[in-house]
Amino acid sequence: MKRLRGTADQTWITSHSYWWAENGVSLREVTVVEEADLAVARLEPFDPSRTASYPVIKNPTRLRAGTSLCRLGFPFHSIKVSYDSGTDTFGMDQKFTFFPSEGIYTRTLAVDGLAQAKYPLRFLETSSPGLKGQSGGPVFDTAGRVWGVQSRTRHIPLGFNPEIEIDGKRTVEHQFINLGEAVHPETFVAILQDLGIRFELSAE
Repeated sequence: MKRLRGTADQTWITSHSYWWAENGVSLREVTVVEEADLAVARLEPFDPSRTASYPVIKNPTRLRAGTSLCRLGFPFHSIKVSYDSGTDTFGMDQKFTFFPSEGIYTRTLAVDGLAQAKYPLRFLETSSPGLKGQSGGPVFDTAGRVWGVQSRTRHIPLGFNPEIEIDGKRTVEHQFINLGEAVHPETFVAILQDLGIRFELSAE
């Protein structure tokens, strides 16, 4: 992204719009923690009456390997956007459908080489991969407690590469497992505390 920003011709972009879940909303007081693949911001304007409840964050000291988790997001969507040059507005005729995918918590991964980082940098690994469109979505348990924020999928070689034959031609099939990685609750709890943002932490 840094290389693209340095070489891209800014005149190519004639109009743009950011959409934060509803029309007429902007982001203010944005804090980006690039190493954690996380950003925190304030929505403006914000109507508290439109939010009936807030998520409970899983206590990061009480994570048990093998716990059943669910990942939520909007994969399998192709967003169609229209632009009206007369009014300089964008339109999006699209309905999004949540897609859940299950997995279990396998282990916690630490980020190496970041000893000077302001926050503890941890990622929570799941036995199933995140899908395109689920990044930034929650990873939660059967009680609805948020364990993580989906970040990326990692591909780990399994160490065996069998040969198969297709149409008379032999080829090697590299075997690997796809695992999901989410921002660990220890990381985003530390960020929220540092920014003075109130949240609810689970007892267990």
